[in-house]
Amino acid sequence: MISVQTNPSWTGLQVYTFKQGDIQPLLPLLTQEFPNWPLTRIKSYMNLVTTKENDVAGILVSKNEANYYVGLLIYTFQQIDSSLVDKDEKKCKSSNILVIENLIASSLILQNQVFLSLVEKAIIIAKKCSCDFLELPKIDDEGYNLTKEKYKNIVINTHNFRTYLRLK
Repeated sequence: MISVQTNPSWTGLQVYTFKQGDIQPLLPLLTQEFPNWPLTRIKSYMNLVTTKENDVAGILVSKNEANYYVGLLIYTFQQIDSSLVDKDEKKCKSSNILVIENLIASSLILQNQVFLSLVEKAIIIAKKCSCDFLELPKIDDEGYNLTKEKYKNIVINTHNFRTYLRLK
């Protein structure tokens, strides 16, 4: 089931919160992300993510104007030591963080716009849930160009593995 909350953007894409239900329409995106997983494992993973309470995990999907799924973002909420994220943080304190576990676009042509629309919605959710940071997969490929440009003032790179956006 898809919630009715949408986030229309300049690209014509709409981002929805995915709720527990039929994942069949998402399988092309999921099999692209997990090519070596059997269908039963993918379904089990999606069941695990969608049955968690909203304060633990969630899924965002992006649809184009023709109503096709063109993107998917799976996230979790975690707590981490702020000094692990921000080298300027002198004291150890626990920070709330929204972690983007998987970010998938159906095509290279739409990848920048899909990623940006999904990240924008994830930032809204993270702020609403009082997160200090949003963790992205490493930003080093072409798919993140719009995201890098839009959020360059709040990007924190650490350990060349993940990229963080400071939300507070």
